[in-house]
Amino acid sequence: MKNRNAQWLARALIVAMFAAAIWSWPAAPAQIPIHWNIAGQIDGYGSKFAGLLLMPVIGLAGYALIGLTAVIRPEQFEGRAMSALSWFRLAYVLVMAGVFGVIVADAGGSNVNMNYVIFPLLAVTMIAIANLLVQLNRIKMAKTAPPGGGVQV
Repeated sequence: MKNRNAQWLARALIVAMFAAAIWSWPAAPAQIPIHWNIAGQIDGYGSKFAGLLLMPVIGLAGYALIGLTAVIRPEQFEGRAMSALSWFRLAYVLVMAGVFGVIVADAGGSNVNMNYVIFPLLAVTMIAIANLLVQLNRIKMAKTAPPGGGVQV
């Protein structure tokens, strides 16, 4: 069973990223911050395309590719595992949207430390990955356990 709330929110974030890119395009400078160092400070710039369109495109592509895993291997994504996959997809899109948000803010003249955005979002993603792995392991263990649970006395 897919988690419809997670799917709806992820899709809304992707649409919002494209809308923000279109909205901020005319006022954005020719060079936009696209890379930060470990201290969270800007150390690389790119074109408007790289700064405003690449992240939404990568977010959409990643969302679609992660969803393809359930299509390619449906037997591994039953019940709770499918829900966990939906939450992982949302976590991925949250990271992309967070980075994109900092790019748009910095392009607009703000000076946002990327670390305040990316590290909490990566923590959420790690939780989503752990949940997905636990659910996949439960399915695997249920399929490989002998009848009666495997305990013989």
